[in-house]
Amino acid sequence: MRKTARNLALLMSAASCQDALAVRLDYALELGVLHSDNIAYTADNPISETVLIPHLNFSISESSSSVLAEISGVLEYRDYLDDTFGSEFRGNLNGLVNWTLLPERLNWTFNDNLGLYPVSLRDPDVPGNLQQTNVFSTGPTFRFRITPTLLGQAELRFSDSHAEENGAFDSRRYSAALRGLFDLSSTQKLGGNLEYQQVDFDDDLLARDYKDMSAYLSYTQALSQLDVNASLGYSHLDFERGGNSSGPLARLGIDWRVSASSTLGLAVADQYTDAASSISAGGANFDAGFGGVEVGGAAITPDVFHERRVSGTYQLQGTRLNLAALLRYGTYRYEEAAPALANDRDELGAGLNLGYLLRPTLTLGVNAEATRREFNESDLTDRNYRYGIYLTQRMTRHLSWRADLARNERHSSAAADSYDENSVYLRFTYTR
Repeated sequence: MRKTARNLALLMSAASCQDALAVRLDYALELGVLHSDNIAYTADNPISETVLIPHLNFSISESSSSVLAEISGVLEYRDYLDDTFGSEFRGNLNGLVNWTLLPERLNWTFNDNLGLYPVSLRDPDVPGNLQQTNVFSTGPTFRFRITPTLLGQAELRFSDSHAEENGAFDSRRYSAALRGLFDLSSTQKLGGNLEYQQVDFDDDLLARDYKDMSAYLSYTQALSQLDVNASLGYSHLDFERGGNSSGPLARLGIDWRVSASSTLGLAVADQYTDAASSISAGGANFDAGFGGVEVGGAAITPDVFHERRVSGTYQLQGTRLNLAALLRYGTYRYEEAAPALANDRDELGAGLNLGYLLRPTLTLGVNAEATRREFNESDLTDRNYRYGIYLTQRMTRHLSWRADLARNERHSSAAADSYDENSVYLRFTYTR
């Protein structure tokens, strides 16, 4: 956690380097009590446990002539009152600070992503199978105008990646990019991009260093109701101890604001990547609203994989009805030998969070999430379901409470890995 504290301090220093009065801080302090009838998620001999959970949710933002900053995070402490597990801290952080050194010429970027992920995707999300990971990057971006409609951009980045349990993940990365951005119109840009990345793992016995070279065209369009971001090109990877991989690089993101209250989203990718690159890209998981620090669904390994995925989202913010929904599918094929191949999988997921305003201060809701993972190497399939109902009330401008009833199930082709759990979660929150 020392690295995380250092990286957060760098983000905060960069965000406040101008005028401290320009920084906006919002936070929510929460005290929760969770009771579970199977806290260890076991198939037999379930253990009941009550957990006391102090929780902090915060966001820091600044927008000034020299600094643009968006930092949000969650921190909680879990005290297992019956000592089934030892007390623990959990946290998430996403931070981006863009510091302008020379207007329209030179920026310096700080980016930090702290997350909570399983050590093994096949084991349940309980202490002992959870680890904090952190990916921090920083570096300059230099812009130069070539013609009135053509902008050149050069980037240099240094990244540091660290996992609490899996030391093979730890690495340093050095990357450079050269881009030409052509204005097709006031709302459309066409880009040519060359990117180079050198990955140096801390333990060369557990992971192979490699170089990643990519060339692609990009297209962006920003309209009042439609945003499009597309890339198409090719990637080539060279591994230090022999071997290489090559393949297409294709990404598409579409956000369509159907109305003032509803938005549809589509994301598609076909690319070579690894866990650290995925985390730093900020691919946040869908939040179904069960509370607590969210556990990510990525395999935290140093290994490169070929990712093909597609996802669709829908959001509705109505007068009385709020809805968020997700449907996704992906395949993940690793390039390395035996241990990595255990994570080769096909994955299907869905999420739903639906809330209805019964009265101006009282909301009734349902939430659900489901994930099906089919592991190719072991021929095992895990189906995970979590669903529940909640009631929340705002008592004053700053004070509110929420009660959740939830059920958690895993159905596995290996019967010993199946389990079910029922829980009650009561929370009191002070919001600034």
